[in-house]
Amino acid sequence: MSDLLFTPRRIGSVRIPNRTVFLAHETGFAEDGLPTERDAAYYEARARGGVGLIIGPSSMLVHPSASNPMYASGYDPEVVPRLRMIADACHEHGTKVFAQLQHTGGEDTGDHAMRETWAPSAVPSGFGYEMPKRMEHDDIEEVKLGFARTAEHVKRGGLDGLELKAGHDGLLRQFLSPKYNTREDEYGGDVEGRVRLLNEVIEAIRDRVGEEFPVGVRLTFDEMEQGGYDYDYAVEVMRRLHPSVDFIDSDIATISKLHVTDAPMHAPLGYTEEYYGAARSMLDVPVIAAGRINDLSKANDVLEEGRADFIGMCRQLIADADTVRKAKRGDDSEITHCIACNQNCLGGIHTKGHVGCIQTPRSGRETELEHVEDLPETSDAKDVLVVGGGPAGMSFAVTAADLGHRVTLREKSAELGGQVNIATEIESRREYGDVVRNLRNRLLERDVRVERNSEVTGDDLDAAQWDEIVVATGAREQSPPLPGDDVHRSWDVLQGAEVGERVVVFDENKHAAGVGTAEHLAKQGHDVTMVTTSYHPGDRLEGTNVPPFLESLHEHGVEVVEHATVVGFDDGHAQVMNVYSQDVTPTPADSLVVANRRESRTGLADHLREATDVPVRTVGDCVAPRLVDKAIYDGETLAREL
Repeated sequence: MSDLLFTPRRIGSVRIPNRTVFLAHETGFAEDGLPTERDAAYYEARARGGVGLIIGPSSMLVHPSASNPMYASGYDPEVVPRLRMIADACHEHGTKVFAQLQHTGGEDTGDHAMRETWAPSAVPSGFGYEMPKRMEHDDIEEVKLGFARTAEHVKRGGLDGLELKAGHDGLLRQFLSPKYNTREDEYGGDVEGRVRLLNEVIEAIRDRVGEEFPVGVRLTFDEMEQGGYDYDYAVEVMRRLHPSVDFIDSDIATISKLHVTDAPMHAPLGYTEEYYGAARSMLDVPVIAAGRINDLSKANDVLEEGRADFIGMCRQLIADADTVRKAKRGDDSEITHCIACNQNCLGGIHTKGHVGCIQTPRSGRETELEHVEDLPETSDAKDVLVVGGGPAGMSFAVTAADLGHRVTLREKSAELGGQVNIATEIESRREYGDVVRNLRNRLLERDVRVERNSEVTGDDLDAAQWDEIVVATGAREQSPPLPGDDVHRSWDVLQGAEVGERVVVFDENKHAAGVGTAEHLAKQGHDVTMVTTSYHPGDRLEGTNVPPFLESLHEHGVEVVEHATVVGFDDGHAQVMNVYSQDVTPTPADSLVVANRRESRTGLADHLREATDVPVRTVGDCVAPRLVDKAIYDGETLAREL
């Protein structure tokens, strides 16, 4: 890899030390509308990790009509010292910091402030769904003033520049859009009119911060909505942007198509390249690339070939704050690559209340968990046996070795990875295997004795040679509740069990196992009917993963029966019962596949606790079957406590 990625480049008057950008996103750390110490610690971790520019805090709101407690209220003067706290923390590592300014417009709800939402026209968003108020001219003037006032706060807070969000959500893009802006006054009617508000906002900001303070735009290049604008229209927008714009940050789709904006692993790496590459060819200001970039060698190629000037990463730097630093020193095998599962970055905002990563327990918990590099090696090194080479066992082993313990890991099969290896039999979930690869790479870089094809039964174990035994034997899929030779577990099917031509897949799992098995069988040519008690298959999946799965099921001819359960299977039929009407419909099927819940493998731990005085601890799914983030978290936090 050449050094271009690590060379400085200016945005306006500001010299960025390298070409990497941590893109704006929600963190969930704001309290009472203000950034917190958790924000500062979160951004400082990425600055320490070597990123050149951080765009954050993201979505600083510019007016009370866009009230949302998850965002910072940029219009509040109290935000200034909080911004300085973030700026000082990041500047200590040489990283520049821009803020992102936004008004959520009609793509939010009025639930937080108990008031109407504002939009260019009374056109509801498919995301917020609430009918907004058409903004009057006085409202427009208030919003312009709010942008200007917030920009002034950003500059007073010591940040280095700002970005206006006309991206996948927000009022500024809605004004640009022929779908959301149906006005006939000077702020609508044609492209010229629709760009007016954005340009007037830039002028109002320039009056407050001057010409030398960098101001850029995050712009959606294609709304990808019926009635929305496409890339050709975006070109006309860019041609009319205020001449003082210092950079363009690339974006696609709208928040109603978040599975495109923040595409999960169904989408290939670099899937938006044609958009930012085309924009770069027509613009005289720097362009920030974005869209599933997690490999800095390939990112460098984007720069070398002139398709962008900066590499924007969001989820990759959530997964590994030290990505840039590791790449620069050549430690590529140490990088934890983002797999675009979206479970704890996007999903974490809604389930945990803050951003995080399934692979990296410290991400989003920077004030709770110290960087392992900062922890002293233990003064009481122990000989530790880890039984089980799935995510929980590997996570424990890596951290325990980093802290100075002598670790041996035994895995009964030939491959490390546990249940993840079953999940990756689903073609569209293959990238999930990077969880195993990332952990395995880190494990093999440490002084850990790894013994594959080494089953521990308890009877043959000399427990006395160990100071601690950690059992990470995982879980198994429960047997189907219905008997029959042609009734199968989803795991068995994914591992090669033969089924008939006509298959009913019953989704009791609600995550990827059911919908993934149905997709897997349909791609093999089976006639598949999928039955779920829910409103749609896989309804416990993080939301952006659902549309690609449903699109794939439709594409491959899978019939989906919602609000139903399977109450019997005999004589070539599955008895499918509607859970509300109790009506039973015989559905032709040669085989029934049940994606079921899981049960812990507790036998070994129970046996060892009875047979030895050596402390026996359990981690991961053998404690209780959960998602992989909790298995990895269990492993790392137990090692820290050892």
